[in-house]
Amino acid sequence: MKHPVLVIAGMLLGGSALFSSCVIRENNNVYPNNNYNNNNNNNTASFDEEFNGSDNYGWTFTDAADSAYASIANGSYQYVDYSNTASNMSVVPTGINTQSNFSVKTRIKADNQMGLIFGASSTGNGYAFYVDSAGYYSLYQEGSGSTASTAIIPSTQDTVYALKKDWNTLEVDQTNGTWTGYINGTQVFTMAARSISGSSFGFKVLPHTIGYADYLQANND
Repeated sequence: MKHPVLVIAGMLLGGSALFSSCVIRENNNVYPNNNYNNNNNNNTASFDEEFNGSDNYGWTFTDAADSAYASIANGSYQYVDYSNTASNMSVVPTGINTQSNFSVKTRIKADNQMGLIFGASSTGNGYAFYVDSAGYYSLYQEGSGSTASTAIIPSTQDTVYALKKDWNTLEVDQTNGTWTGYINGTQVFTMAARSISGSSFGFKVLPHTIGYADYLQANND
């Protein structure tokens, strides 16, 4: 059961790192397996990536120049960024209708800071719902090209619901023009929905981060 809590703005923690350059990975293959389903009117869709077995969407990469790599192994997605300044983002198209009601959910763990990306497209990097290893969360509108990321919810302490240096389940629901965010099943924010340009979802890691994702699920309600 999801329990609402009052959001209290906390101190900005490491915010400057979110404005650093971002290397974007995107696989534009047309839904190569049955993880993707939709009906004939394209108002209802679902996407379920469990990171078991083969990499069907192109999540895996190695980029020595950016000191980053990612792989699928042992039922999870490992995403590493060893760079000093450049964050790294990896998204795939999901077929979700982001102009309608939808929800997206993942379970992640990182030794620094990792985020769930939703609503990315070829013209914009979407939005990132972050949680870090110290128990802080934040919500950012990601930039595009030379445009910097901007904070919607600055880094906010949530040591009750966000587990430190452990697995956390993140979820964002868009319902009737409202976004609601959850950490481990508990509501941590609600706000008017922002404009979304695309249906690519995925992950972002900040410099000096080793992160893991257990799954990525999205669906239209």
